[in-house]
Parts: sequence; C-alpha cells; structure tokens
Amino acid sequence: MINDSSLHLRYVVLTCLFPITSAMAQSPAAVIQYLHKMGLDDSQIASAAAGKPLVKLIPAKNDRDVVAFGVIGVPVSAADYMKHALDPGRLIGEGSPRFHIIADPATQADVRAVAFDSSEYRDLKTCQPGNCNFKLPASAMKSFREGVNWDAPDAKAQADAKLQAGMLRLIGGYRSRGNAALLTYDDNGGVRASDSFSALLAQSSELYEYAPPLQQYLASYPANRPAGTRDILYWSTDHPPHTRPTLTLDHVVVYPSPSGTTLIAREQLYASHYFDGAFELLAVASAGSEAGAAPIYVVTVRRFRFDNLPGGLMNVRGRVRDGLVDATRSSLQHERSAAMSAAKR
Repeated sequence: MINDSSLHLRYVVLTCLFPITSAMAQSPAAVIQYLHKMGLDDSQIASAAAGKPLVKLIPAKNDRDVVAFGVIGVPVSAADYMKHALDPGRLIGEGSPRFHIIADPATQADVRAVAFDSSEYRDLKTCQPGNCNFKLPASAMKSFREGVNWDAPDAKAQADAKLQAGMLRLIGGYRSRGNAALLTYDDNGGVRASDSFSALLAQSSELYEYAPPLQQYLASYPANRPAGTRDILYWSTDHPPHTRPTLTLDHVVVYPSPSGTTLIAREQLYASHYFDGAFELLAVASAGSEAGAAPIYVVTVRRFRFDNLPGGLMNVRGRVRDGLVDATRSSLQHERSAAMSAAKR
C-alpha cells in the first residue's frame, strides 16, 4: 500500500529513472500536427522549441492512473541524440544506485545481489492478503510467513533466498509465457500485473500509429518478435529518503523499424511497492526543415498505475499528479542539457 507521508518524493524520484526512447523519422509538419492534437497551440510549441519544457497531464479513465505528456526542443540532430540516449548506462542504470542486466537464461548469479532491506524484511512475518507492506501474491505471503524461521539468526538470509528464487521463477516464466506469468498482487485486492500493463498499453495509441509490430510484440511477448529486436531484462533497487526501498524488474525492448527508426519501450514486470504497472515512451522528432536534422523535439509520455491514490483530506492523488508534472519538466530540462553536452564531444 502507499505510504502517504513519503509518496510525493518517491513518485518524483521514480518518474525520472527511465528515459524510454523512440526516434521517429517524421516530417516536421507531421510533428506539429501531433503536438496540436495533444492540445498545444502555436505559441506553446514555439516556447518548447526554444528550450522551455511544456508538460501537461493527460486525462485517465482510471483514478489510479497518472499520465504525463511533455515536450522540449533540443538543438542537436536526431542521430546525435540517439547516440546519447542509447548509451547502456543511461538506458538501464541512470538514477538507480543498484541494477543488474539479466542473462538469458538467467542464473543464480543474476539475482545473488537481490535482497530485502534490513529496515523492512521483518514485515513479511505478518503479511496477509489485504494487509501486507509488499506487493506479493497470497502464496508468496504464506511462504514467507511459514517458510522462514523468524527466530533464527539467519532469518533475513532465509527471506532473501526466497526472494531470489521467486525472481528467478518470474524471469523464467515471463521469458517462456510472457505477460501471463506476471504476478497477482494480493496486498491490494488481487490486482493482476498483466491486466495493469495491458490497460496502459491499450492507452498508448501512438504505438498503433508509429510502430504496430512493437505494440503487437509487447502484447504477445515472446511471440511475434520483429526481426532485429533486442530484449533486455534487468532489476534495480532504489531507496530515496523517507520511502520504502523498492525493487523493480523491467523489460526493455529495442526495436529497429523497417524505416530506419529505432524505438525503445519499457514495461514494468514487477515492483515491490507502490506500482501496479508502468509503461513509458519517449520520442525524438525533427523540428527543422528536414527529418532527422537539428533541431529536434523530445516528446515523452509516461503512464503509471498506482496501487492506491486516495483523495479527500489526504489528497495523495493531487500530490502525485503535481509531482509527476514537476519531475517530467525537470527530466526534460536535464535531457536537453545532457544531449547538448554530449553533442559537443
């Protein structure tokens, strides 16, 4: 469940961690048309092109969904930006103090460093469906409650071993059966992670228009794999101040389209706290007179489904939305500065 006192900071941090990129070889006129479709007028587009980030929330049908759209102009070419954006350290590890890219097939070595934080692992001792501080299925809650000798000196090591084994099962199941292998979160009413992702993917209409093979692959993985596609699975952990340490497992897809365009998408497969699902895209589109030439627009769409966003007096929902706007604006400003610096090297 969401920790009300810490959610705002956690949300701001996590929304900056994964710049997911697609480079679209679209004409400048098509890009302007798209920005108009997103509700931007000519003055706003001109301001963004000049380097002032424009960020807005997109209405979501589900109260637990928060979606942000943002755009900023960057005075570099699309090719230069993609070299910067596709650097492995940025694509996978930027912002995460600990992460690991998982081999195929996965081995124990890939999850050896996965562990519970010492500040919270004993919460597993009393985990029950509907009353658990971790996002877990009921069967895993029972396994931790009854399968760990909580009085033993090595209780944490026992819990960590169960977590590592569970991660290996999830990774193997996902690679063989795709989204059908994702977990059901019984901490909050039996939410299927696969349903959360399917809902977020269905909302991402830009994939249908610009990359239908990628959309189909994400929906049916591991079937329908487009030629030349590269898949990366990785786990990462983060522990900002005043928040619960959060472990996530993610799938990054790098898709070179027949047009020469490269698209990358990130699907969240698991999160130990806060998130029922996440799906992120970022697009690079020409703003100049020729496709691919400088300057470019960096356009981002970020979709998150939270496990609980109460309103009313707590107003967690309002703070989450404000946090996402601020984080997206800051991220776009950082992307502009970093891309300009990289282009000068």
